[in-house]
Amino acid sequence: MYLHAAFRLDYFVIGLTNYDPMIITPVFRTTYTVCAQYSGSVAANANATVICSPNYEKFRFVIVQGTYISALCLMEVYVVARCT
Repeated sequence: MYLHAAFRLDYFVIGLTNYDPMIITPVFRTTYTVCAQYSGSVAANANATVICSPNYEKFRFVIVQGTYISALCLMEVYVVARCT
């Protein structure tokens, strides 16, 4: 799974879950599977691309969680077909 997000968010984590994050509140990193982490600063008007491991099963929800509150203006999540 690839995550391509155009937003300003530093040091964020990408998580996967089958449980609706709107029902499970607050969302802690121990309540979902972490598939990737962006360990750096995203400059203003820049893109950050995070690649999750392809070894995960299917999940319904993608969680983007950072240290501080930030604005998310665009997030694209897509799956790349596996080659066998």
